[in-house]
Amino acid sequence: MQFRLVKPTIFYKKKYYEYLKQWGSETITPVVSDLRGRRFETLLKELYELEHEVTLPKGYFPDSNYLFINEQDEIIGFVNIRHYLSKMLLNVRGNISYGIKPSHRTAEVTKELLELALIEVKDIGIKRIKFVCNKADNGVCDYIISIGGSFESEDYNEVDRHYIQRYWINIE
Repeated sequence: MQFRLVKPTIFYKKKYYEYLKQWGSETITPVVSDLRGRRFETLLKELYELEHEVTLPKGYFPDSNYLFINEQDEIIGFVNIRHYLSKMLLNVRGNISYGIKPSHRTAEVTKELLELALIEVKDIGIKRIKFVCNKADNGVCDYIISIGGSFESEDYNEVDRHYIQRYWINIE
């Protein structure tokens, strides 16, 4: 199956609501992708403003957001790429956050999403990224190592209540 990353647009409104419904009672990730009572149009406006630095709240940095879709334009996931990191993001979240709807969470789908995200990182001009992953998700951590990720450290994440591992990845 072929996947691609696309910018969220009004074209995806109905499909986005279907995508969110599939999360059920799970916390939607990344947080920026959760409508939290907002209209889809409001989300689009906010994502545009964050990426283009129109209105950045104090402590925020520009980021780019993408829908991860298949050949039928079905939304499979969401990717958030932070252009810069605050101290907290450097330690807890890293440059890339993503979410994949429950019915498609496989190692192969995750790998496809991350490969596409790394292409976007390069296109944005980011030379080195911090990747933070849940230690229990061996597949993601192993993939990061396989593409040249350099282990930095491991800690317990009090917010998410699990161990995380931090890696640096040089983008060629």
